[in-house]
Amino acid sequence: MSFKEKMKLVFSGVWSFISPFVKIFVGSAGQILAGVALDVVKQIAADPSLVGSGNLDKRQAAFEKIKGELAARGLEASTSVINAAIEAAVQKLKEEE
Repeated sequence: MSFKEKMKLVFSGVWSFISPFVKIFVGSAGQILAGVALDVVKQIAADPSLVGSGNLDKRQAAFEKIKGELAARGLEASTSVINAAIEAAVQKLKEEE
């Protein structure tokens, strides 16, 4: 994405929609959450016991695992933030395919 495209995004209506998520993920806790979410989503995608499961089951498994990993690190995140991290991780994995 070029600088010009980034500036268009910042000044568009889209920015007002995504800026709260950007603010969350820019902080150190957000970066930890993003890393944990990506690792967990990769694990869930490769888990043979969840191969036949629906996306809702996989999302719930990822949510619980992320929540537990954050708690182990002394961090908390709201349900909506964890769900946003899961969705971002899924999109990143799809992009890498």
